[in-house]
Amino acid sequence: MIDVNLKIRMIIKDKLGVDDSVIRDEATFYDDLGVDSLDFCEVIVDIEKAFDITIPDEICTKLKTVSALVNYVSQQVYQHA
Repeated sequence: MIDVNLKIRMIIKDKLGVDDSVIRDEATFYDDLGVDSLDFCEVIVDIEKAFDITIPDEICTKLKTVSALVNYVSQQVYQHA
């Protein structure tokens, strides 16, 4: 079983080029990580590919923090396992 949390943090780090120390559970994408909408879309696309899931646009707008994204993806991955 893959560690969803770790894999998502690796994708965020690789895609955004941010240090591990700023990728905290409560970190917000737009304020704390300095993500713009294009960066966020690229992160989502990479996560969708990595976990073979689809994250609807209406859900994406609600995923404001790292933990919210991890929790959502974990639910999707384990629900379909």
